[in-house]
Amino acid sequence: MCNADNRQKAVLNSINTFSIQELHNFLNLHNFEINCFIQYGLNAEKLNNIDLELMKQRVHQEGISREKLLDAGMTKSRVDEIFGKEEERIECPKCNKIFSDLQSFESYKAFCDQCGTAPIPEPPIPKPPAVNPLLTRIIERKANVLEIQNAILNNEITVEQLKNECYLTDDLIQRIYAYVPMQMSPIDFDALPPLKPDRTDFYFLGMPSAGKSCLIASLLAHWMKQGIASPEVTSNRSVQYFNMLGGQFSKGILPMNNINAFVDYIELTLNIVEETKTIWGRPRRSEYAIPINILDLAGEKFRNVAQAGKEAFDKHKNYLFNKNSKALFFILDYSIDDNGQSTWEQSSNLVVVLKNLEDMGILDYTDSIYLIVTKADMFNFGIANYQSEADKYIQEHYKSFYNELSRLSSRYGFSQEILPYSIGECVFKQLIVDYSSRTNEHLRIFPEELSQRVLKLTGRYKGGFGGFFTN
Repeated sequence: MCNADNRQKAVLNSINTFSIQELHNFLNLHNFEINCFIQYGLNAEKLNNIDLELMKQRVHQEGISREKLLDAGMTKSRVDEIFGKEEERIECPKCNKIFSDLQSFESYKAFCDQCGTAPIPEPPIPKPPAVNPLLTRIIERKANVLEIQNAILNNEITVEQLKNECYLTDDLIQRIYAYVPMQMSPIDFDALPPLKPDRTDFYFLGMPSAGKSCLIASLLAHWMKQGIASPEVTSNRSVQYFNMLGGQFSKGILPMNNINAFVDYIELTLNIVEETKTIWGRPRRSEYAIPINILDLAGEKFRNVAQAGKEAFDKHKNYLFNKNSKALFFILDYSIDDNGQSTWEQSSNLVVVLKNLEDMGILDYTDSIYLIVTKADMFNFGIANYQSEADKYIQEHYKSFYNELSRLSSRYGFSQEILPYSIGECVFKQLIVDYSSRTNEHLRIFPEELSQRVLKLTGRYKGGFGGFFTN
């Protein structure tokens, strides 16, 4: 049975045009099924060349029979590699009874005639082993890391089962063992450290679970790897949040939703080094310290503030308002429809958020607004086409919000842009499958692209001379 959604069906209709590597990506990253490949007519050559271990995993997971694979054109030798070699069958030449092996046939041979009345009794059908529902959820990648960790520690499942039945790597199992959930402690609004002036404010806004904190964490990890990020120590909470986001992400762990605060922010300095030459050809090294505020704002709280009355609204307005230059990043989750949520409702909520920002005076100091479509690894296209898919997604699902942005852009003069974004495949709610930028192309491409935008918006050199810096 094929359970393809509409986006997958568009790919499946031309399934034989894709390379083996692309087919592997569809299976590993985009939750396609072998059943669907077969139903939509994947040719025998490509079916036989799908990675053996991946095929074994999917055949077990999807319950595909030996006969179905043979009918689809898979060779018998390949099928035997997946299921194990089929046992030799013996047929009685008189009564045509089938025996699984020669010994069984010899035992029955004395009774073997057309009128025999004493057939060998059929062996009892063994009961299938009890299925651990958690193992099934792990195989389907629907479990979360904490319940797997607890099950291991309570001896409900074994490491061998995770390896042999759930196909988890040693690295992933070790990270499940070592996982420690971390979250910022609650804080009263009045206890928040004040926003620092004379820097650039970057607002990251989004509805719950859109990937906002993960995006910020990936950006911080990228800057730390480049050696340009320097957290400031005037606010203990800022340093704590910086270390929590960047430190967890560097281990392949996604930050938990920050449900405690309306806003948390990080005071950061980007230390940029520029290597140039003088007009006489001599090397010149220039260093620039660029101070920024990164604000992680809960978009859902904005809507609540709008409904809470003037006193709550003024309280938030007084905290956020300053004359710093600003860039706004709205985080939009590409997988939201698959999670049973409504993009229509999200678009409506974000229009409310935008109007609140306008009423607070934030847009008067805003230079740029970005709509960032996260979880772009779920796009059914290669990286070269991610931009067009992100543009299409915004126009189809967030058109009211986008039109409101365009109207305000004419009034306030800010630029606007749509950006796709991904950190790669994640499993068990909190773990990145591949968190090395050497092998994960998403962690090479997307944080670097976003970093370029940030540096261009903050790169005015000391004294305002020198234009914009790009790394």
